[in-house]
This record gives sequence, structure tokens and C-alpha cells, in this order.
Amino acid sequence: MKYLVLVFCFLVVGCTSLNNAGESSQNAEIYVGIKNGNLIYQGKITKASNNAIFSLFNDAEFKPSRLVISSNGGEIDAGMDLGRWVKDNKLDVEVKGACASSCANYVFPAANTKYLRKDSILIWHGSAWQSNWSIAEDNRESFNAYITLMRKKETIFYADIGVDNLLTTYGQSKFNFGDYIQNFFGKGTVGYDYSLADLQKFGVANIVLLDDEWDWRRYRPNRANLVKRIKVDDGYEFELSRFEI
Repeated sequence: MKYLVLVFCFLVVGCTSLNNAGESSQNAEIYVGIKNGNLIYQGKITKASNNAIFSLFNDAEFKPSRLVISSNGGEIDAGMDLGRWVKDNKLDVEVKGACASSCANYVFPAANTKYLRKDSILIWHGSAWQSNWSIAEDNRESFNAYITLMRKKETIFYADIGVDNLLTTYGQSKFNFGDYIQNFFGKGTVGYDYSLADLQKFGVANIVLLDDEWDWRRYRPNRANLVKRIKVDDGYEFELSRFEI
């Protein structure tokens, strides 16, 4: 059972170590609401927080057009539900602090316009389609059923938002297993990010820089070594539904 828990920690939650790269105090405090005309989503992505923000939006007399989010991620199904809702309501998304794991995978790319501050952190580290699993034999059947369902849902999701679903796993080919081992002991990198130009190659476009720059490593130097910048190879070619069942 311990192996399944460890894998799920990396996949669906991003592990507590991602707090080191984000705003741990913000992510520890779960909050959803409407402030200054914007939807606010702070903390772990959960079904409960999703339902709360959906209700607030539905009940609002004047519908907010922007979701301001600070989250280290959450369960992938909840992340996709939030991303789907963002797309369906044509919402903009602004990253305050950090947007990691399921937040970077599903919420940020689904936005109509994507806003980054000069110190906004984006972190990817895998998704339903990652291949490096260590599953105990007695958990394999239930895990396979779960991950098959999530992979189908993820493929449809990325096709609908026009993003190559290689986005979430591309960096893993350049992200050493040793980095994960070091992270397990509180050291080393916890994930990866891309340049704005490389994000556009994957289909993540319409990004607006609120401070006319995005250079979070300059403003958060104590976290810079936790996130590896991945360069997309020149031979990369965009493809929808690259992974599908």
C-alpha cells in the first residue's frame, strides 16, 4: 500500500514538497470567494472548493470574468473539473504566487486569457499519462481502472482546449529520477517549467504579463533551484490527442 500512496502523492497532489516552491502559507489556508470583482481560489484543488466557487459564480449578480488562483495542485479529477469549468465559462486566470501540479496542468491552460505576474511560479511534474509507476500487485487492478478513466478524460480535455497533452510529461524525459529521490529527502528539484515561447508551442497561448515581465527566479531566488527550466527541442511538432486510449 505504501507504494501506491507514494505514486499518488507525486501524481495527484504533487506532494507537500511543492510547498517549498510556492506560497506554503497561502496554500495551507484554503479559501474561495469573490474579492474586488474577481473569483479567488486559494489552496488545494478539491471537489468541495470547486463546488463552492461554482456556486458563488452562479449566484453572483455580476459574473466575474477572472479567476485569481494560488494552488499547489490537487487530485487530477478535481483539477480537470475546475479547468473544464474555466473553459466553459470563458474565464481568464491570473496566477498569484504559485500554480503547480493540477493547477498548471488543467486550470492555467484552460483560461481564455492567462495572466502572470513577474513572480508567478508555474510547476509541472507529470499527469495521468506519466509512465513511471510503482504499484504494489494487490493494488494494480484498482489503480489501472482509475488511471485508465483519468487518461481518457485528460485526452478529451486537452483536445477541447487545443493543447498538446505532451505538455505535462515532456519534461520528465529531461528530469532525472535522482531529482525525485533528492526531493524525497527534502533536497533537489520538484518539477519543471517552460519559457513563454515553448508554452506557445504546446498550445498554451494568449499569456499576458501584468508587470511586463515574467522572471520569477529573479524575484524568488531561494526557490529557483527547485524548478528546472525545460527547453523544447527544435524537432518538436504540435499534435492533438498525442496520447489516447
